[in-house]
Amino acid sequence: MKRSIFFNSIYILIFFFVSVPLILNIRINELSNKINELNSEIYLLERSKNTIDLKHHKSYSISSLEKLAKIHSYERLEISQKINKLEIPYKLKNERSEKIAVLGFGK
Repeated sequence: MKRSIFFNSIYILIFFFVSVPLILNIRINELSNKINELNSEIYLLERSKNTIDLKHHKSYSISSLEKLAKIHSYERLEISQKINKLEIPYKLKNERSEKIAVLGFGK
């Protein structure tokens, strides 16, 4: 009877020593696959963010604003810095009597 218990306990120990690392490796592989999927998703999101940033900088850079000002016949004014007063940085080449100011740009 004691031999049977001894061999059964050895069998169970060997089973645990073999199966536990295998189960742990399976779990590690599953987590690794999830991490790879997340990394690829992060990469795609970063690429889309960078393209949006490039489009934004291209649309709203100073050079594009100067091109728009030239197209709509605005000219750049020399601005001296004054305390608590805002000056309009662009004005029309041909002055009219009406003054229109939008976001610091005036006609």
